[in-house]
Amino acid sequence: MVTKIVDKPTFTRDQLIPSAVASKNFGKVRKLAQSSPQYITDNGVVDTVVMGYEQFESMYQRLRELEEREEARLLESRLERLEKNPETAVPWRKVQRTGRTDE
Repeated sequence: MVTKIVDKPTFTRDQLIPSAVASKNFGKVRKLAQSSPQYITDNGVVDTVVMGYEQFESMYQRLRELEEREEARLLESRLERLEKNPETAVPWRKVQRTGRTDE
């Protein structure tokens, strides 16, 4: 399975809602947002996104998973580097005291 990565989200014209319209029809915007995100515009520029909570929760969970993977990758990389060059180790007490590893 190939995942296409895009720089910005894409949306249809139907998902663009001027802020004045959104404020007068917020109930309708909320209902539409349950099936697909709604992009609120101000002077023609998207500045707010309204989405259903399930979609938000799914997106948030995915972000947490990616952050955890990245943390694990960084830790593994640092441990490999430390195994190769043990003299670069910084005592934990020093890190705790100063909060820095580069001193």
